[in-house]
Amino acid sequence: MKVDVHGRQIELEPNSKPLLVKRLAADGFDIFLIFVLFMVFTALLLKTPLADTYNAHYAQYRAIEETTAAALDGDSAAIGEALSRNTAYQDERFAANLHGYLLKAAACFLAESLILLVCPFLNRFRATPGKLMTGIIPFSEKRQSRMAWYQVVSRFLFVLVIDSLALYLYTGILTFLLLPVLRLVELLISREKNKTVCDYVTGIMMIEKLSYDGINSFQGGEKR
Repeated sequence: MKVDVHGRQIELEPNSKPLLVKRLAADGFDIFLIFVLFMVFTALLLKTPLADTYNAHYAQYRAIEETTAAALDGDSAAIGEALSRNTAYQDERFAANLHGYLLKAAACFLAESLILLVCPFLNRFRATPGKLMTGIIPFSEKRQSRMAWYQVVSRFLFVLVIDSLALYLYTGILTFLLLPVLRLVELLISREKNKTVCDYVTGIMMIEKLSYDGINSFQGGEKR
C-alpha cells in the first residue's frame, strides 16, 4: 500500500492495514470498557440528587400499578387494560422513562469521554485503550499523520450521538451487544480498507503501529 507523504509516494509494510480480527478486538475491548464505566456511572448517578425526579415518577407509577393490581385481584388482562386507560399512569411512566434515559445519557457521556476523549489525548498515538492494546493507530488520510484534535472530538461526538444515544432509544442495554455486530457489518462491507462509517465521516483509517512509526520517522515528527 502506498501513501503520499509531502508529495512523495512511500510504500508501507504489507501489514499496514490491520487484520479484521484486530479491528474487532480493539473495538470490542473499547465497547466493553465503556459498558463497565456506563454501569458504574449509572449506579452512582442514581444515588445523587440528579435522580430525584426520576425516582419520584418511578415511585408514582409503581404505586398505581400496585393499587390497580390489588383492586382487580391480580387479573393480568384486566390490569393491563385498566392501566392502558389510566392517563395518570401513562404520564408518570413516560416521565420516569424520560428522566431515566437522561440519566443514562449522562452516564454514557462520562464513560465515552474517558475512553474516546481523555485516553486518546493522553497518548501520542491518539489511540483508545483497545487500539493501544492491539497495536492499531488511527491515521488521518488527509493529513497523512496521526489524528488531529478535532478528529478525535468529531469521532467522540459521532459515537456518542449516532452509535450510542440514538441507538439506545430503540435497543436499550442491548446496544452494547449490537455495536460489535454493527462494527463487523461495516468492516465487512468495506473490506478494502476495513473502515467503519465513523472512519469515513471523520477521514480516518486504521493502520498498524509499525507502519505509523515508519511514516512518522520519514516525516521527521508528528503533526499537531
